[in-house]
Amino acid sequence: MPVKTLRFLPFLLLLTIASAHAGKFPPVPGKRYDVGGYSIHMLCKGQGTPTVIIDAGLGDDSSDWFNIQNRSAAQTQVCVFDRPGYGWSDAGPQPRNSLRISNEIEKLVHKAGIDGPFVLVGHSFGGYNIRVFASQHPQKIAGMVLVDASHEDQYERLNIKLPRHYERQRNILVLPKASGTVSNKNSLLRERAFNAARAEISSLHQSALQVQRYNDLPRVPLIVISRGLAEWRGNRDGESRERIWHQLQQDLWRLSPISQQIFAKRSGHDIHLHQPDLVVSAINDIVSMSRVMH
Repeated sequence: MPVKTLRFLPFLLLLTIASAHAGKFPPVPGKRYDVGGYSIHMLCKGQGTPTVIIDAGLGDDSSDWFNIQNRSAAQTQVCVFDRPGYGWSDAGPQPRNSLRISNEIEKLVHKAGIDGPFVLVGHSFGGYNIRVFASQHPQKIAGMVLVDASHEDQYERLNIKLPRHYERQRNILVLPKASGTVSNKNSLLRERAFNAARAEISSLHQSALQVQRYNDLPRVPLIVISRGLAEWRGNRDGESRERIWHQLQQDLWRLSPISQQIFAKRSGHDIHLHQPDLVVSAINDIVSMSRVMH
């Protein structure tokens, strides 16, 4: 075989693998919107205002929230989207920090023709993104739900060194899924989520600083849902970190004068998977409160 042909074999092999996987990727459940040379996927269900916008945590895509979306959509319009790199969205420009994601959300809802008002729901890292968005667009925000959300001071308080590259390790950045929680998830969606999370983790320090900068939130109803089961256990250091985590969660509860904190007694970090009823109830409560106040 000529040497020139050998040089192209790896490329041809990649094409063969890509073609084999292409047919296995699940069909797009919602719509893809161009936000400036790349497209973001968003699925909206239900009718009415305010519109609920859900931003998932690190390592999760929109499909992890379909159950909660379906149930909450009985009361109002509920939209869940895939940040660039996740799910059915294109990869986006670097760095993948919260300010960039907030700007992408603004373009996304504009392209989708959704003017607000919005009830923002953020799990874990998603809490960073929706807080920046709320600070940038206070007049459009009707309420917020933070689901075991990240705190901008957590890395210093918990003495966690932010990794430069994504690593599969047990820490507050990406917590392992409980056995069986992702067994039905398409393998290609899981692979995309892994790569997207790695890019976002590399910019977490930037994101935390951005949340500290954009900290002027509107006075709107807020529910903070915090985990009840410890993620760090087995030693004094773990117990100390859990106490600090709950102190930080109380800080989030103080972000609004119209707020409530709820504990998911049977859940660790992934409350949306282990106690979805709590999240659905919180969303519905904030929607109802926002309608009364407006």
